[in-house]
Amino acid sequence: MASAALPRPVTTPPRASAAAALADLVDAAERVGDAAQVLDGVADLLVARAGQLSIPQVGAFDEVMTVLAAGAGTKARGRLARRLGPLPRPPRRLARLLACDPEPSVAVPVLARCAALPDTVLMQVARSRGPVHLAAIARRETVAARVADILADRGDEAVMGTLLRNAGARLSLAALSLLSERMEDRDGLARGLAARPGLRPAQRDALVRPRPSERQGPPRRAVEAVALRVRLGLEESDIRLWLAEGRIAEAILGLAHLAGCSPERAQAAYRAANPAALALVVRAAGLRLATLGALLRARAGAALTPEHAGAAVQAYRAMTVAEAREGVAADASAWIRDRQPARP
Repeated sequence: MASAALPRPVTTPPRASAAAALADLVDAAERVGDAAQVLDGVADLLVARAGQLSIPQVGAFDEVMTVLAAGAGTKARGRLARRLGPLPRPPRRLARLLACDPEPSVAVPVLARCAALPDTVLMQVARSRGPVHLAAIARRETVAARVADILADRGDEAVMGTLLRNAGARLSLAALSLLSERMEDRDGLARGLAARPGLRPAQRDALVRPRPSERQGPPRRAVEAVALRVRLGLEESDIRLWLAEGRIAEAILGLAHLAGCSPERAQAAYRAANPAALALVVRAAGLRLATLGALLRARAGAALTPEHAGAAVQAYRAMTVAEAREGVAADASAWIRDRQPARP
């Protein structure tokens, strides 16, 4: 005679359990009112159940955690970003929110490790954030060509070096040309190019040749255009128009003429890391503060930080036109150093 079947223990399916736990945490968020505390709890649940969640359940987490993260502090978002970055299937809207955060401690873990971020988000961040954000993107396991193009155009020396050494970064010939033009570390450039597959020897040789700025002066067309404007009466509006049109060579030549310095001095100030050097030449030219801002924004490389912008404004306002002209006629670096405000 067959024995009676033993009753099976009732178990809650993992998906239902996760949904119930998430609902409990949402209820707790309303009672406790501490977004950071509840966010940590939801993150614990997400990480623990990451491999068992369905797409709709991940979407539920996404909706809840995005709202909580927006109301949490920087430290809580940073903790969340460090846990979210390695997940193979993170909540997408939350990942984008964290990746676009202006605080590097929040954005970097996601930018560097989250494989689910679309290229459109990476491109947005690469166009709008500073060198720390760009460096995180440059060291991703894979970097699409259209993202790498922006990094090559806007990154500082460290970002460019990281990008070139990253075997997972797809670098177009346009990106490689930008790196060739902009990188100061020519030995590093040569080593990086040698390690990249697909380049013909002739292409490598062309890319490691001295940059155009090292071989020749401004383009003849730019010289002729500025000479014509000088004869007609060069004005500040001409500088602004050239900058708006991306005609940097003309803008620098015109700036040099108005400031009474050599084009080499104006070009060096434009490329200098210290924005006070450019502020000196702009002030000597008698141009407005807005034109200094336009010149700084037009520079290739890392995005202008608030600190750099503040230093440029301070340097501009700290001198008269006559003092600035004295500066461009002297050793500019020593002149600027002697006039830096004393540290407390």
